[in-house]
Amino acid sequence: MERHKLRDAVRYRPASVKHPWAIANTKNKGVETLSYFFEMSNGLGATGVWVKGTGIPNSAPITVVLNDKGKKEAASRISDLVNRGEQVLAVDLLFFGDAKPEKPGAEEYAHLLATIGERPIGIEAAQLIGIARWLQSPSEAPRIRLESVGIRSQVVALTASALESNLFLELSARGGMKTLRFLLDKPVPYEDAPDLFCLDLYKDFDLDRLAALASPTKVAQFELDKVSPR
Repeated sequence: MERHKLRDAVRYRPASVKHPWAIANTKNKGVETLSYFFEMSNGLGATGVWVKGTGIPNSAPITVVLNDKGKKEAASRISDLVNRGEQVLAVDLLFFGDAKPEKPGAEEYAHLLATIGERPIGIEAAQLIGIARWLQSPSEAPRIRLESVGIRSQVVALTASALESNLFLELSARGGMKTLRFLLDKPVPYEDAPDLFCLDLYKDFDLDRLAALASPTKVAQFELDKVSPR
């Protein structure tokens, strides 16, 4: 019942990776990268870069990394994870980093989606779930870790984990917020985080409730309220 209510609140419609377009690859100093444009089944797109050490097997642990400022800002964390022997997929979902629409701006595009009954947060969560399923399919790893930095990535990650509670092994959120009231108390301008202004979500859910709904996914949150939305 709770999960159905969440699906309705964010207008969640599942989306799969229709075509993972590989656009660049590198091999340097024992590290391999493969950059992608993910064409989704709903016609929208996301970008990502898969990073791992040369010779690391497909069975190695996988972490998906989200950052409010885009995947380029996650370079140091990606390096730490790869040095630990993990595979990493750093992703820019719709309205993030390289996947942010330029014309119109992200806030205008989000507003247009809202006027036709869509919710950007639901679209982003669907992208994350679809990409995680694609990532999991060729791998022997049973489930995927998820890391987020920033309040926008935090809510997308929590929403995706709550919608598909058996998909992710754990979620580590940094620089997020303790409650959705932060958006109003700070206040956070709409143009800084248009995807988070989903009033139907506020009516019935807060972050602790989403974390509980995500079980058995382990949710850990650190350094809350430390990172700005941009």
